[in-house]
Amino acid sequence: MSKVKLYACALMVLVGACWSPALRAGDGPIEINGLKFESWSEYTQSDYFRSNGKRCGFNAPEEEKDPFQESGDCPLYSTNPTAEYDPGDILTLQVVVHVLARKTGEGAVPDSLIHSQIDILNEDFLAIAGSNGEDGTYGGIQFVLASDDPDGNPTNGITRHSKYLWFLDAENYWDPLAWDPNRYINIYTNLASGYLGYVPWLPQNSPVGSNEDRIVVLHSAFGRNAPIGPPYDQGRTLTHEMGHYLGLWHTFDFGCGSDSLPTCYTSGDRICDTESEASNHFGCPVSSATCDTPDPIRNYMNYTDDLCMWEFTTEQVRRMRCTTEEYRGDLVDVATSVSGGSSGSSAGVFPVRAALHLENLPNPFNPVTEIRYRIPEAGPVRLDLFSPSGRLVRTLVNGVRNGGDHAIRWDGSDNAGLPVASGVYFSRLQAGGETITKRMALVR
Repeated sequence: MSKVKLYACALMVLVGACWSPALRAGDGPIEINGLKFESWSEYTQSDYFRSNGKRCGFNAPEEEKDPFQESGDCPLYSTNPTAEYDPGDILTLQVVVHVLARKTGEGAVPDSLIHSQIDILNEDFLAIAGSNGEDGTYGGIQFVLASDDPDGNPTNGITRHSKYLWFLDAENYWDPLAWDPNRYINIYTNLASGYLGYVPWLPQNSPVGSNEDRIVVLHSAFGRNAPIGPPYDQGRTLTHEMGHYLGLWHTFDFGCGSDSLPTCYTSGDRICDTESEASNHFGCPVSSATCDTPDPIRNYMNYTDDLCMWEFTTEQVRRMRCTTEEYRGDLVDVATSVSGGSSGSSAGVFPVRAALHLENLPNPFNPVTEIRYRIPEAGPVRLDLFSPSGRLVRTLVNGVRNGGDHAIRWDGSDNAGLPVASGVYFSRLQAGGETITKRMALVR
């Protein structure tokens, strides 16, 4: 344990070594470590919150070479951000949100906020036009609430539990609650040990797939216009923690590092196109330079306000996609080959769907587009359209079709015949045991 500063208070609480049990939340005052605050908003603006690193409970492991993590393109302490990891087809990752609340109802995050939080993840990772993340880098990673539970039963991807100690982020609640962490991203909402959120580790130095492999977010900071109020009410806590979950360091981890190639890939945050940074930033400063270059204050992996963040860089996207392939490949639910292939990919993780073809023209469109698809042989075919949060919008095809090329028009309406709003949608083709997903944009 001395080699790695793992888990911060998030694990120390389990042995009573960090904060007092007198931690409560609600619309009124809260008490943390014996300190009283009138509200969560006052707490997040306090010197205590900032000086004790409560924005994020992930602490970087000490910079020491791990002999088990030296190979590959994105191990713990280095990055080889080859263009082979540029976004190709979309990688779809399934999410299950476990809401841990009190019997009084405190901490009971409503479904509407959960759906809005999934929307925010997709806005940020897909740089969706018209969203706060539109000026960022398109990552080709989308998140959907699970539609089937580990036993194959239909689900909305949300579980709810009322137990006070679990609400306090105590006890090993993940053991009875986790859905197979190799297949699902397990997200828990509770008091998060006084942090806005945390992950216990990066996948490069962790037992990936164990029940502890998870993301934890403060319940009042979950979703769009969350109850915590500004400046942490726009869902960027989960975007930040998802970056850790997919292998990213803080932009300020290990200090300034090097600005020179190739040593910038083995120092600082192990990314060269995030400018060097000596320390974290709060608020939304106009500019800052703690090293020799402007600090990346707009980066999701900093500590700035939610509305101040709007980007992952190109190389951060490459590291996350590399991490997904090398460490979390079983999470991928719907995937096609990364453009150009990857020398480090494992068979079966990113299968090539050469037999299927799917596109729509025009794209973007208003109000009608033609969706064209190709299947190799006669058999059952399903073509569905989904919102970025994974909600089914329209089923266009569900039946047996002959092999070959097909086309069908979509007029921008849902299954009830009502027009849908402008935005990004995803078409998903299933045929012959294969699946392929494509992105389209409706602009009214």
